[in-house]
Amino acid sequence: MLMGAAFIAGTAVGRGYKQRDTETKISRMRFQVPLPLPPVLTPVRTDGQADYYEIRQRERRIEVFPGASTTVWGYEGLFPGPTIRARQGRRVVVRHTNELSHPTVVHLHGAVVPDDSDGFPTDVIVPGASKTYIYPNGQRAATLWYHDHAMHHTGRNLYMGLAGLYLIDDDEQQALNLPNGEFDVPLVIQAKEFRRDGSMVYDAGFTGVLGARSNTVLVNGAPWPRFEVAARKYRFRILNASNATPLRLALSSGHPLLQIGTDWGLLEAPVVSRNIPLSMAERVEAVIDFSVYAPGTSVVLRNLKDSGAMGEIMRFDVVRREPDDSAVPARLCTIERLAPEQAAHTRRFVFTGSDTFDVPPLVWTINGKHFDPDQALARPRHGDVEIWHLVNRKAYFVLGLLHPVHIHLAPFQVLDRNGRAPGAHDAGWKDTIALERGEEARIVIRFNSYRGRYLLHCHNLEHEDHAMMARFDVV
Repeated sequence: MLMGAAFIAGTAVGRGYKQRDTETKISRMRFQVPLPLPPVLTPVRTDGQADYYEIRQRERRIEVFPGASTTVWGYEGLFPGPTIRARQGRRVVVRHTNELSHPTVVHLHGAVVPDDSDGFPTDVIVPGASKTYIYPNGQRAATLWYHDHAMHHTGRNLYMGLAGLYLIDDDEQQALNLPNGEFDVPLVIQAKEFRRDGSMVYDAGFTGVLGARSNTVLVNGAPWPRFEVAARKYRFRILNASNATPLRLALSSGHPLLQIGTDWGLLEAPVVSRNIPLSMAERVEAVIDFSVYAPGTSVVLRNLKDSGAMGEIMRFDVVRREPDDSAVPARLCTIERLAPEQAAHTRRFVFTGSDTFDVPPLVWTINGKHFDPDQALARPRHGDVEIWHLVNRKAYFVLGLLHPVHIHLAPFQVLDRNGRAPGAHDAGWKDTIALERGEEARIVIRFNSYRGRYLLHCHNLEHEDHAMMARFDVV
């Protein structure tokens, strides 16, 4: 136990200053690059029931920093990958071909899908092979994302670029007069580490067990970009696609954000928030009304979790006035509430760390167990409602790290945190919940879609790769 505690303390101190010169050089790039928008992928064909896509996973050299070359692994060689737009009730069929030199897996995060299309870590696509994933899209409108999920290698594969957005629309959302078209803007935020020559650094050594390091904030693949906006309302779909960097979003002007959605779509009513927590893999939908600013004003989207260059994400430059007939209604939708008194079972899952005599000298566990793809930690019955009690237990009694807990297949609702009512950011349907060290939460979840094997895991990807993952079977 003392060995692991010393390891954590030593690596935490060592992270502080190693890359100071590089960080200083790179951080001078802030607000120089325009915000890019991921392209929307076009189907290769369509029929009466489905849209069909083909995606190649391939290596490519791109220019993240002006004048420098960066090697990425991308869907279609893009960083992030192309966006897929789907509609509720219409199937999407995606054929992925692995043109990389190592195995990959594709997981559509937040999707309700049969288990053979969920992206189980051992269902790999070997180099040169292809796999077809079928997504029924029977769920409500939401901002989802697809990313790699290969066993022991999710952290590196996603860090190098294997991530993209997947947006589902439905009639209920479309009937609202929310900002749309060019005023509906995706923001894929990632924290990564770069060398002075523009190459990415993925630390898979001792420090890799804690979480990937970073010295740069990317939005849609660009470092600290700037985005020219009109003095009107914009809808932003914000994803924290970082490996190990939590965020707390706020505007430098002090004006609030209007949160309208979370992981699994719209909230019942908009929430005015001075800041919004956004852990790894979580999504939030927010409306910013730039009409309160005069043209010529600049506003920075900040990360209150950090300071200096890593405490800034991007800059909005208000450049013109423009008519705006969009609106955010007082009521956005109706959300079915799951009844906890109907729960057939209550299960407890404890997330913590344990010593080993291997390298690295720490692994992360759920209920004291390392991930075993052949063993199910739970077997909920199809159709049942359950309460899951999620606990982030401090490792070594005094130390602990954030664990964003993601549950595949079934969305959930948060009942409480540490015995208290959940905050506004926990409202509605969720698929990922962030547990700070020593924190616990109870969620209510219903398994009424597919039977099969699925996953529960931490979405700090280095924790996931170092065994903080469990299989559950819906029977």
